[in-house]
Amino acid sequence: MKYIAILAAGAAIAGALVGALEAAERLPPGLPPSAALLLRFDADKDGIITKDEMEAGLKADYTAADSNGDSCINPAEVRAENALRLRRDASQASPLVDWNLDGCVDLREFGNTAHSYFDLADRTKDGRVSSVELRGPSMPVAPRVIPAPAKSATETAGPASSTMGASPATAGPTARY
Repeated sequence: MKYIAILAAGAAIAGALVGALEAAERLPPGLPPSAALLLRFDADKDGIITKDEMEAGLKADYTAADSNGDSCINPAEVRAENALRLRRDASQASPLVDWNLDGCVDLREFGNTAHSYFDLADRTKDGRVSSVELRGPSMPVAPRVIPAPAKSATETAGPASSTMGASPATAGPTARY
């Protein structure tokens, strides 16, 4: 029995890897694997995903996931949708979650990941995400420079004499390195 479970798990992993390879092959060069999430909604295949295209795609996906048509994705339908997402998106899969724990995933919960990613990718805030925006920043962010602390008057006056200021031995923990 354990042997069958191991074989089934191995087959699921192999299927997920094949799904990831297929998804990577469909992406235009230079785009991260996460871009596939939004590119799925590019209905006219012009390389630009509009908010309307994404909304229409989400509604179609929601309708497909709601197998009994009651406008509520129940726990069994959530499991089926998550299995589909894992096969389709592999490591980029975003699981469907009933965030408000009411036993029903509504359209708002269904589209949370896509909406968040769209809002982050739409850097021009024009309701459209282009392939350039999906590529992300072209240059790495420079590290933040932290200014050195200002020197006190005794530090800038030169070496301390025995009559001026505290000696390093008695100055406390800030004088020692």
